[in-house]
Amino acid sequence: MCRTMNKASALTLVSLLALGACGFQAPEPKRTPPPAPPTPPLSTVSATLRIPAAEILTMLNEKTKSQLARIDDSSVSCFITKCELNLIASRTGEITGEAVGSGMHLKLPFALKAQIDLKSKFLKTGGQARADGLADATVQLLLKPDWHIESKTQGDVHLSNAKLDLGPLKMSVTELWNHNQDHLSQPIFKALDKRVVGAIRVRSQAERLWRKVQQPIKIGKDPESWLLLSPQRLRVTPIRTDGDALVLAFAADVRAHVMVGPRPPDPKTIPKMPRAGALAAGTNGFAVSMPLLLPYAEAARLAMARLKKHPLRAGGSEVEIEKLQILPSGQDVVVAARFCVEQSWDFTHLLDACGEGFLRGVPRFDAQTNTLRIDNVRYDIRTRDLLLTILHAIAGDEFGKALQEHLVFDEGREIGKLKDNLRAALAKPQGRGVEITGRIDSFGGPTLGWTKDGFIALFTAKGTVSANLDIKGGPK
Repeated sequence: MCRTMNKASALTLVSLLALGACGFQAPEPKRTPPPAPPTPPLSTVSATLRIPAAEILTMLNEKTKSQLARIDDSSVSCFITKCELNLIASRTGEITGEAVGSGMHLKLPFALKAQIDLKSKFLKTGGQARADGLADATVQLLLKPDWHIESKTQGDVHLSNAKLDLGPLKMSVTELWNHNQDHLSQPIFKALDKRVVGAIRVRSQAERLWRKVQQPIKIGKDPESWLLLSPQRLRVTPIRTDGDALVLAFAADVRAHVMVGPRPPDPKTIPKMPRAGALAAGTNGFAVSMPLLLPYAEAARLAMARLKKHPLRAGGSEVEIEKLQILPSGQDVVVAARFCVEQSWDFTHLLDACGEGFLRGVPRFDAQTNTLRIDNVRYDIRTRDLLLTILHAIAGDEFGKALQEHLVFDEGREIGKLKDNLRAALAKPQGRGVEITGRIDSFGGPTLGWTKDGFIALFTAKGTVSANLDIKGGPK
């Protein structure tokens, strides 16, 4: 029995001498890639384009001062034969109207000057006539997926009863017009279609919104932070009437997130504006992923500073941590440590057990205290096997438990700053021409993850965000 004890003591002494002289190096732990960061939620930046009917009428009157419509060398029916018609319609008064349905109801006074030529085998003659008219028309608009507007004008044209003499043929301009209603009214209606479409610049406004949501928005100086909207698509409601205006609601669907660090570079080329998606109704519900990033190097520095002030004890011995490094893995993180465990009976410290080993732990975030911690810290299996082979234990399981008390990081101050910065930035209009403003109503609990560079806790801030399209400042 005594011989056995002596052999064990001798083995222990040899092991301690080896550890004290040379130290030990545990094999590298097995690691898997860190988990992919969560995808930010899909939300919207809303914008409303409101075009007062008065602006459309002003534009129509401005663009139709000289001539409304013209027909050259058109074949029309003169009851018993065909005639050749040249016609000019000129506006004689203000175009009036109001917004209705998905377009406009318009009344357009005009004067008509017509030249009719009849050329047949037995008769060649011609004549001129003038008449006053009023077009009563309804323009309905449809926005197509390629952002072009399709206009369809229908209505009636009323003419004064001007006479038209073509040799033996006696008729009125009204009779001629009514007999060729579709053929003769279309030039006026097409002119209205063209002018109304020109007055409603939906595509250019959509392009301005699309360009705006590509740009980073600065939300903080300390730390420097930016809101990236990462647009996915654009949707728009059908054109409708609200009061005496035509209205469209836009929704830029984005995956918004906050980036902490220097301003990200602008994209070299802005992605081509997508086709218009269908939007049933306007919405401005918004959510943004706000990350709290703690780099591994910073976490290790904070832990080492704490360990310098409060050295840890485990298994009745003091453990000196000389170096600490945090490495990511798939389901946990690895803590690489160079440490020495003193032998309480060795006052010379020549036999302190020193070396490099690896521990594993699971990151957690406590939303109540806003602290990030590494829990369940224990030896990596390869390190444990080595230590048990060399020596029965070096500080045992108490080492991991003692170390994890120092792997706790209070992030309350940084979280508060990020929240305040985001609130303040969105409350203030951002940008020129297209201004983005918003309100943050709540912050959700964090989703914790870790990347190759550090820990990341994602908070979801919810509220409303909208863009103001100043159409007067937009492209013509």
